[in-house]
Amino acid sequence: MFFSNRRYNIIIITFIALLFIGSVIFLGARSNLEVQEIFEEQYTEQQTLNARQISSGVTEFLNEKIVALEVIAGAENGVPDDFYMRSFKSLYERSQGFYALQYIDENGTIASGYPEDRTPLGYNLYENNMDQAFQKTKTMGRTYITNPTYTFEDELAMYVWVPVYSGNDFKGTVLAIIRIEEITERVIQSYDSSAGYVYIIDDRGNLLYHSDNPNETGKNYFDILNEPDQDRLYILGEQTEGKEGTGRFEELNENNGLEEKLVSYVPIKWYNQVWSVGVVTPVPFITSIVRSIYLKQATFMIITTFFILFFTSLISLIFLSWNRKLEEEVHKKTELLENSNQRLQKLNRVKNEFLSMVSHELKTPLTAMRTSSEFLREEECDKETQEEMLDLIIRNIDRQSRMVDDLLDISRIESGRMVFKEEKINLKEIIDNAIQMMEPMATKNGIRIERDLDNDSRVKADKDKLLRVFVNLLNNAIKFTANKGENIKIETEEAGDFVEISVIDSGIGIPEKEQDKIFEKFYQVDSTSRRKVGGSGLGLAIIKGIIEGQGGSIRVKSEPGLGSTFTFTLRKWEE
Repeated sequence: MFFSNRRYNIIIITFIALLFIGSVIFLGARSNLEVQEIFEEQYTEQQTLNARQISSGVTEFLNEKIVALEVIAGAENGVPDDFYMRSFKSLYERSQGFYALQYIDENGTIASGYPEDRTPLGYNLYENNMDQAFQKTKTMGRTYITNPTYTFEDELAMYVWVPVYSGNDFKGTVLAIIRIEEITERVIQSYDSSAGYVYIIDDRGNLLYHSDNPNETGKNYFDILNEPDQDRLYILGEQTEGKEGTGRFEELNENNGLEEKLVSYVPIKWYNQVWSVGVVTPVPFITSIVRSIYLKQATFMIITTFFILFFTSLISLIFLSWNRKLEEEVHKKTELLENSNQRLQKLNRVKNEFLSMVSHELKTPLTAMRTSSEFLREEECDKETQEEMLDLIIRNIDRQSRMVDDLLDISRIESGRMVFKEEKINLKEIIDNAIQMMEPMATKNGIRIERDLDNDSRVKADKDKLLRVFVNLLNNAIKFTANKGENIKIETEEAGDFVEISVIDSGIGIPEKEQDKIFEKFYQVDSTSRRKVGGSGLGLAIIKGIIEGQGGSIRVKSEPGLGSTFTFTLRKWEE
């Protein structure tokens, strides 16, 4: 009887233990699935944001080039005597990404170009049956982009055709050749595609870029794929139609085995071109990311099983302890992804603000130039009025050129390509030069510029770039000093191995909450289109880049209504 009861008790205890073990295994497996689903959902959103960022980067890169081309094509009243050679050379050397720039006259003949070794001078499009895009640009009367094709040097490139007019007379086109490789290297090179790959196709299915198979570019993606499944064909069809979405498909891996992959695709739309970027990640890679969580859960179940077998009374405590750790790990991973999403959303907002600013800053001078040009066409326009209108056009052209220069400078600063010359500079002399340049503007506004300088201060800096810092700071001080009779003051003071320079005004001041943001690119305290003082929002960002690039620092102290003090440091010249 004793042994019978003992065996019965053992069976009951074993059954309870197995029931607990089964419950733990069931709950652990379910938790694993939930963790994987949550993480995969978050990863998909992250991958889509990456695709959008690449799409925005390509669009911004190409729009920047086309805006510069349209400014050149429309900057002159007619074709200049050098057939745009000076403009081509300047744009080619200052704006990376162009393969060649050419001017084609109204007869379809290449009249000039830069670089000269990539320009077939005298080549006639009509004689060589290559006039389709030229004719279409002439008929449309606006910028036209051809589908990517190969150059004479067998490089995949896109051709941008910008019409040139003198009044209403068609005078030819400015042709820019941009290599696809230039676009992808500058936009996609920062994206980490080690886990999967990135590809770009056009609306005909032609492969323009593939991070894993660069030799396949130029081919039709439908022909490259080896027996694609229906899901892959559907996704490619969606891409050629310019749609955005996500999907799954199976593809042969390097071991010739089918592997499930996750893709996020986003369209790239600009002018008459529709491309699509796809970001692909193998599902096993996503699974491997959460493998550490799985290992912890497996350890949890083994230890829990051991304690269930020997210490049934402790199972609840152990389960709660490990489950809490698992939830904390999931929470940390989720917070990490949310922070990444917030950073990408901030980048997207900065991009939108940049596009809004560029549109406003370009549209305003273009409208003024168009109005002045139309006024000049009136026969009753006297010579004095003509000169005023021409001065207005030239000022607005200079304004656009300055904006393009600012964009190029901020690009050089951020990429570390801005070069600084170390020169021995007398601060008094360079400040005098800056005051002399800005004094007419200050006098016009009823403002005096004072100075309190150490005559013996010598600093180590790039003279031209330092002059630009002073001119920009004085220009801001004058613009934001509303009352006549107010003074602007420049002070210098030695501080150890540095010299501190302060530009002090009594203007409108800057709110405290805005002071940490004014050195960010494209940021403006009043960013609306109704702001009284125009600008690209790049001036202070460029100043900060120049100062920090030469080993210095810059800060601001300001109160609304009491003015602002911008103080920056420069290294002293050591003999």
